[in-house]
This record gives sequence, structure tokens and C-alpha cells, in this order.
Amino acid sequence: MSIKVVENWAVVQGKIVNISPHNELGDYVTATVDVTQITPVSGYPNLFSWAVGKQITVSIPSAKASEFSLALGNEISFRVRKSGPTSAFVDPDSLVKSG
Repeated sequence: MSIKVVENWAVVQGKIVNISPHNELGDYVTATVDVTQITPVSGYPNLFSWAVGKQITVSIPSAKASEFSLALGNEISFRVRKSGPTSAFVDPDSLVKSG
């Protein structure tokens, strides 16, 4: 059985409540984010419309996390895509740290 992944994007704003090395991907970190806002990206399905007021876990390239010195309590925004039932990846070029 194969599952078709639909190209999808959303813009997330929120606060980091946990950040740690990724369990499987050595060049990524996993961040848990308290979501405060979701904005659809024109032309793409928004698979995160349910997430406002909830927590999501996303994968961020380690180099980008280090560049921004991401830590607990930071407010960030980023484009994200769901890549499987339990995985979501941040577009590293879209990451913005605001607090």
C-alpha cells in the first residue's frame, strides 16, 4: 500500500516549547511549537488549519537552528509542509525568529 503525499504549505507562528536533536535525522532538530497563528499559502492545501492553539512538532535543519540560536521561549514563524502522517518539515529559508 502506498500513500500519496500532496504538496502542501502553511505559514506558522508560535513559540518554541521544546527543542532537541532529531531522533533519526542527524542534520535536523525537532522543535515543538505552541501555535498562535496559521496562514494559508496561496495555491497550496493547508494541512495545518487545525493547529491554532495546539502544539505541533516540526523538523528544522540543525545548521539553521544554530544560525538563529533557537531555544525555548523563542517566537518564530516559518513555512511548513506535512511530509507524512507524523512528519513536518520547515522551509529553512522562511524561518524568522522574532523573540
